[in-house]
Amino acid sequence: MSAKEKILKFLSKDGPYNTLTAAQARARFGIINVGARIEELRAEGHCIYTNKKTLADGRRITYYKLGKPTKEMVAMAHAVLGAEAFA
Repeated sequence: MSAKEKILKFLSKDGPYNTLTAAQARARFGIINVGARIEELRAEGHCIYTNKKTLADGRRITYYKLGKPTKEMVAMAHAVLGAEAFA
């Protein structure tokens, strides 16, 4: 299974623990460049949100979550790419 497939499978699961940080991806799957894999998944059409959080000890983390595109996102893509991209 490729790194992208591992990330997508992890983010696709139901439940409260369906977010992924770069540290988790390294520890669980041995994926070094998580940001690049996320960008590749986005280019394939997956709606992956990037969120930032400050922990109680002051550390800042970035985590990824799979979502559904909003109507605004679809409308913007339609405007940029044109109707033929959605036919």
